[in-house]
Amino acid sequence: MYDYLLVVGPGRSGSDFLYRILRAHPDYAFPDIKEGAYYRSVRAYERAQAKVAGGILCDIANDAYHDPKLTSGVQALQHQGVSILMMVLLRNHRDRALSAMRFRKSRGRPSALRGARHLEDAVVQDRLTPGMLEDIFGLRVDVLTVDFTTLVEDTASVLAKLASLCDTGPFDTVATDPVNASTQARFVWLSTLGWLSAVALRRLGLTRMLQRIKDSPAIGRVFFKPPAPGGQEIRLSETSASTLDDAHRECWSVVMRVSTKEHEGLFLRRESTSGQDPGPADTA
Repeated sequence: MYDYLLVVGPGRSGSDFLYRILRAHPDYAFPDIKEGAYYRSVRAYERAQAKVAGGILCDIANDAYHDPKLTSGVQALQHQGVSILMMVLLRNHRDRALSAMRFRKSRGRPSALRGARHLEDAVVQDRLTPGMLEDIFGLRVDVLTVDFTTLVEDTASVLAKLASLCDTGPFDTVATDPVNASTQARFVWLSTLGWLSAVALRRLGLTRMLQRIKDSPAIGRVFFKPPAPGGQEIRLSETSASTLDDAHRECWSVVMRVSTKEHEGLFLRRESTSGQDPGPADTA
């Protein structure tokens, strides 16, 4: 069994869906918040691990793929004897960008409030690049890459592989039907205010409170509603679409070069196939 399950990948790649499944399983623990980013500090990891009564500490840290501290943080944990499984969520870059643009626009995120061009540039800039994947695969950890389509359409196969790797109980009693329904903010200004409040709670260290708020269906109904039919169409420029298509093709090339195909849309790179040693420890 691994000590730490670290899930990375851009937002809108299935992380919320995976989170709701994992948190319902007794062998997978989220002691504070979905995005704990415990890899950034050995002390933060140890504090979180102390709250886990058996099972695996889970961390769905969407932004970790472009975090400069990812490599050194993972290596520092390895020097402390922490066994890590990384999961990379990989969605078609163009589809993910369009989904992210709709999401940010409907939620009144700062990048959307600054206009359509800035929003497009922001989501393209947030893309997962081949170089970022190379850095992840350069770590001496097992890495399971999961295609978004496989995650949502063949969830049982993904979970069976995860349970096998982690040596945990099966997911037979856990609901795995897609639970993410499209919504839009009731009032964009209210959604923006909620986002700013979430940022403040995180900076104050009130992560457990923040996650309870985010998980509350009642609070969700206050802020969001089903999308109106015939909503505004979101498009990408030809330049952005080409950039994203190239990145997606190159990312899969990296995955398939270093990983073994376990199932359609599931690729595993074992730690033993990486020739790099952990670098100097950073216990900050």
